[in-house]
Amino acid sequence: MLVIFDLDGTIIDTREEIEYTFRKAFENLGLEFDERRMEESIGFAIEELIEALLGHYDARVEEEIRKIYYGMKDRKIRIFPGMERVIRENGFKKAIFTSKRRKPALRDLNYFNIVHLFDAIIGADDVKRKKPHGEGVLKIMSLLNERKEDTYVVGDTEMDILAAMNAGVRSIAVTWGFRSKEFLEALNPDYIVHRPEEILKIVKGE
Repeated sequence: MLVIFDLDGTIIDTREEIEYTFRKAFENLGLEFDERRMEESIGFAIEELIEALLGHYDARVEEEIRKIYYGMKDRKIRIFPGMERVIRENGFKKAIFTSKRRKPALRDLNYFNIVHLFDAIIGADDVKRKKPHGEGVLKIMSLLNERKEDTYVVGDTEMDILAAMNAGVRSIAVTWGFRSKEFLEALNPDYIVHRPEEILKIVKGE
């Protein structure tokens, strides 16, 4: 059995930190920050989020975001309550497939000393086609020698649910992340959960 987890909004609550770094970067560059559009688009890869906010991609913004992100001494992130128990559970393989690039994803996982709990970690720069394409899901399954019928993708946005569908595996949508329950329901995931312990019940067939 294999469970592939999204990172931001699923295992780690990064909303405050993402919004802070984007807001600060826009402010430093004298750009207008659209709070509503940020709320709608948070969870996308960094390039796509910049494009959603500006209407086009601007490399200066990404560079400024990186400077702020890597310069932060006091992180504004936490593991969602109950999720550490899920990722420490034995009896199935665990992996990460994130829209973040590998370096920041590893930085976040190492910050909480949980990187060793995962059998595979795939970032946006480890695949040719990012979420919602299923390439990353299929790559992890191949690396860990797991079948589609034994694989779940757990995530909080449309990118995760669609990646699961495109890879032909089951999806578990979580409601504590970046999207509302109503938004997720419209995507028709295989399961919707409101508490982390529900993930274990599904995976264990309870």
